[in-house]
Amino acid sequence: MAAAGWLLICKPTCDVHEMRVACGGLRGASERPMILTVTMNPSLDKVYLVDDYQVGKVFRPKAMTATAGGKGINVTRVASILGAPVTATGLLGGSIGSIIASDVANLGVVERFVRIPGETRICINVVDEKTRTSTEILEPGPEVSEYQGSAFVESYDRLLDDCQVVVASGSLPRGLPVDFYGQLVRLAKRKGKAFILDTSGEYLKAALREAPFMIKPNQDELWQIAGENLRSLQDCASVLMRIKQQGVHLPVLTLGKDGCLAALSDGVYHFFAPPVEVVNTVGSGDSFVAGVAVALSRGVGEQEAIVLGMACGMANTQYFQTGVVSVKLVEEYKRLVMCEKLASY
Repeated sequence: MAAAGWLLICKPTCDVHEMRVACGGLRGASERPMILTVTMNPSLDKVYLVDDYQVGKVFRPKAMTATAGGKGINVTRVASILGAPVTATGLLGGSIGSIIASDVANLGVVERFVRIPGETRICINVVDEKTRTSTEILEPGPEVSEYQGSAFVESYDRLLDDCQVVVASGSLPRGLPVDFYGQLVRLAKRKGKAFILDTSGEYLKAALREAPFMIKPNQDELWQIAGENLRSLQDCASVLMRIKQQGVHLPVLTLGKDGCLAALSDGVYHFFAPPVEVVNTVGSGDSFVAGVAVALSRGVGEQEAIVLGMACGMANTQYFQTGVVSVKLVEEYKRLVMCEKLASY
């Protein structure tokens, strides 16, 4: 790859026109699940579309959606749309948990959630089209006992045998130890599975000691890892290089509309694309992770994996629903992704 910016040209892999319809013939009944998604704190995500949102006022939304959510379920949905065989696991409880289980099963994926007492949470996002803002209200979710956590780990260990890539996303429910994701990384590595972790704060710091295959912090989260202010992309690239040296194969820094930095095998690259009109940005990071996971499960190179992730993140911004893409849009956006090399090892 050249050090200067380049334009990646990708030929369409299919001419599908709409979401999951595109993938109906790609997933055989006997095909082994290749991606395992882990959502420890799922939610029922409600999105309300309003105009001129203000605190303390009464609003009647122009539109509303309610879908199975949580970062890992968003990954599940996008990976399924792309035609990847997926198994979804995590914790579910109560009537909300039953709704989520039904929604996940309707995606055509293998649903292997562990049931717990308590009620799975609801999360609300109020989207204001006029001001281009969104306001989120996130319930904490149920508290999990040590026994329930151990039961999940036993189930997860069995599911690892039938997957190639693991994606764990989001927060942990109350009651689980801060190093819980580290335990999952350790088990996956023992069985030779690539583990992608998308979390933040103390959960991320603790799991880094086990060196997952890939992490995806944003700028604030990378600053927390570094313990210092990062004033430029070069500063960020230096931190990614240090993380890679500590054993994380593919550290990625997401930059929102400015793309991402990725520490590849020969250096750190800045991936970017022209701006697009945005409908809703919620779920774009999860869509990025799904694209990377699908690419890795298909054995493509890390460069192509980041490009597919970028295209999925961009495609998600075109939908009111959270964690939704179309194959057609993804193929179009792949052609727009460029990158330039920022640093060599």
